[in-house]
Amino acid sequence: MAEDQSKPRVAFVGLGQMGRAMAQRLGEAGLPLRVWNRTRARAEGLPEAAVCASAREAAAGADLVVSSLADDGAVRDVVLGADGVLAGLPRGGVHVGTSTISLRLAGELVDAHAAAGSAFVASPVLGRPDAASRGELWLLTGGDAAAVERASPVLAHLGQGRIDLGTPRQAVLAKLLANFMIAGTIELLAEATTLGEKGGIAPPALVDLLTRTLFGSPIVKGYGGRIAGGQFKPAGFAVPLGLKDVELALQAAHDLQAPLPVASVARDHLIAALARGRADWDWGALATAVREAANLPVRQD
Repeated sequence: MAEDQSKPRVAFVGLGQMGRAMAQRLGEAGLPLRVWNRTRARAEGLPEAAVCASAREAAAGADLVVSSLADDGAVRDVVLGADGVLAGLPRGGVHVGTSTISLRLAGELVDAHAAAGSAFVASPVLGRPDAASRGELWLLTGGDAAAVERASPVLAHLGQGRIDLGTPRQAVLAKLLANFMIAGTIELLAEATTLGEKGGIAPPALVDLLTRTLFGSPIVKGYGGRIAGGQFKPAGFAVPLGLKDVELALQAAHDLQAPLPVASVARDHLIAALARGRADWDWGALATAVREAANLPVRQD
């Protein structure tokens, strides 16, 4: 496929549910893409995309690299490995990481890119894969101002808005705190609907009351509805990923010496859901552990 040299060439590595939805958006915007994924089949069939044999190859032929990877281990391997992004990224290049990672790894990535003469911009996202498909993500961005400016025209295709947080570590911390707040909200909904049901109030009725009066945010409405209806499949954000993010928030709390007791409770309930074989359920399924502790049945519609 011939590339349009008038447009920035973007490499996209990591094509899971979220990554593929974002890469699809960029291709539909007409940006020439160089894509790579561990499972090659996930990289095929994207508009404007040339499938590469490695992350290094994808980065070597691009003006900007965007990555979407599951966790710290995957990021270290795909970005810092011998055949990874940093090995191929030209000097002066920009790598935008959209993954939710630890503060410790964010610092490592900044240092490694600086040593290689390139720039790392952290831009974790708020939103599910369906929001990514519609271009409705929120991007939390941190990095060198010039590097962020270079990445901005590409990032504009991915979301409804971008919030600058300062450094990559601050952008990563903001994402961890956002997901901690979601986990805490799920925990509160789980506890409230469980106690309400024990007292004779049906969960849908309680969620309707809460969202029509005091707590009408999309998060409360969305997760409240899933919990009340026992709707945990298909997973928009699966239990293991939710547990990973809560544990990263707790790691940050340890490093910065700021206790997060609610996160500890949510973590334990996510572990309980995993122990009961619910790894492929949405992380709202932490509510099932609360129900079981109250001797209520678990619903899965």
